[in-house]
Amino acid sequence: MITLADVDRQRIMQRLDALAEIGRADSGGFYRYTFSEAHIAATQMIAGWMTAASLETGYDRWGNLYGRTRGQGNKPCVMSGSHLDSVPNGGNYDGPLGVLTALEAVQTVVERGISLKRPLEVVSFIEEEGASFIGLLGSQLATNQLVDTIPEAITAFDGTPFLDALHAARLPTPTVPDLNARVASFVELHIEQGKRLEAAGIPIGVVTAIAGPTFMTVDLQGKSDHAGATAYADRRDTLLAAAEIITAVRELGTTRFDGRAHMTVGKINAHPNVTNVVAGRTTFDIDYRAADANTQAEIDAALLDLIATIAEKHGLTYTHHTSQRVDPTAIPAHIQKAITDGASAAGIESTGIISWAAHDAMIMNGVTDIGMIFVPCRDGRSHTPEEYVEPDDIAAGVAALTNTLIALAT
Repeated sequence: MITLADVDRQRIMQRLDALAEIGRADSGGFYRYTFSEAHIAATQMIAGWMTAASLETGYDRWGNLYGRTRGQGNKPCVMSGSHLDSVPNGGNYDGPLGVLTALEAVQTVVERGISLKRPLEVVSFIEEEGASFIGLLGSQLATNQLVDTIPEAITAFDGTPFLDALHAARLPTPTVPDLNARVASFVELHIEQGKRLEAAGIPIGVVTAIAGPTFMTVDLQGKSDHAGATAYADRRDTLLAAAEIITAVRELGTTRFDGRAHMTVGKINAHPNVTNVVAGRTTFDIDYRAADANTQAEIDAALLDLIATIAEKHGLTYTHHTSQRVDPTAIPAHIQKAITDGASAAGIESTGIISWAAHDAMIMNGVTDIGMIFVPCRDGRSHTPEEYVEPDDIAAGVAALTNTLIALAT
């Protein structure tokens, strides 16, 4: 097993620093949109490090990058990695840290000549953030799980077809097949994107579940009237009703579903959106993320009851529809144990933790057993130039991940 003393801190920090020179704006944030010049340069840099680490390096037909240990033939592998693309003005840790720690873990195994029964493989997925095309696109394409659309129909927000952007990237000829039958397990290391680990002073979070996000759009219909002349009793004010629903959603999240779900309204549109007119129609989106399937179903029922009650109170009609729904992902007990034991073997404290954000690991769950390791991020900040992870916590993550991969591959 690997200890903290075995981690090559200098190498991984030098690589992080080198990657930080690619795609950084004057603000200090990063713009690495999928297949942009910066994203391709970052991917090529990782590919070079994979090759230097004696890994078989190649791309699949979608532009995802892989590096595999040699000598194990076509056996299903134990895979680890994340993504290199960023949100606008993002940080240098969300995604890249998962790729670099995976590479460091696998390179450590190779350099020490550790014998394994399965090959290890590092992956860098394209388009996890969805800043250009669709969130979690690379892992969905790699596992043939893209639902309700085809690659030919995907376009960027600027109208560029995905396949045109892929062709323009001029990546090497694909040599790596799709992942469905060739991955025995997948482990992703990621920054926590919250304050729980930092507050507890614990360097490793063993993810127990990835919350499944549901996006519901609610459309309230009432009546537009003069804001000054219309008596309160005669109003059918959809914006007022929306405000009550939004407040009640927050109350549900912090009471009945506390610890089991996160519930947010971040988008609202009132019509006609004029100061002196009662809003005759209001639409808003509810984002709710449940840690388990029973909670998800319970929230469904609670929200529909809440909306119906408040709409009736204000004399409104309404419709609702779900634009996205992902089932919660439970992490298998044996992989949680491999991570916990791997951290313990390196002398590192760990704790169970729920991931409230979506990750490529959630998509990989469709084809194999998955696990996730969280490391603390300063002040819980993410998707911002202030994103930062302490070198000691990076080293702890590398040690825990290395031991986990060794355990799963033996």
